[in-house]
Formats: sequence, structure tokens, C-alpha cells
Amino acid sequence: MKNYAVFIGSFIVLLFAFQIVSGLFLTLTYVPETSQHLSSSTISIFSFNYPFLSSIIAATFSFIISKKVCKVKKSTYK
Repeated sequence: MKNYAVFIGSFIVLLFAFQIVSGLFLTLTYVPETSQHLSSSTISIFSFNYPFLSSIIAATFSFIISKKVCKVKKSTYK
């Protein structure tokens, strides 16, 4: 149960951090369209899903953290 609690806690913290970082990244790299570009239509073939990517990264790091924390706790009790 502690393993699950560590995973959920670290997942929430990391997901929140990744959402803030990706929001800052998207805000800093945003380039508004000018009136010249409004006449041409652009089709984006690759749509990138930042929330999905950040949740996958957060889950991966949370899993690694929970495994390391439980491994350290088990080794200290022996």
C-alpha cells in the first residue's frame, strides 16, 4: 500500500510540475499569426499532445521513484 501511495503522490506532484513547465514552454514559443498569414490556409499533419506526453513522463518517473523508495525502505529494515 505504501508503494501505491508513493506512486500516486509523486505522480500528482510531477504531473503538476510538467503541466506548468509545458505551459511555460508553449507560452514562450508561441508566435502569433500576422495578417499576411491569414489568407493562406495551413494544415497541420502532426498534432502534438502535450498533456498526454507529460502524463506519460510523470507516470514513468513516479514508477521509478516509488520503486527506489520502497527498495531503500526494505533494505533499511533488514
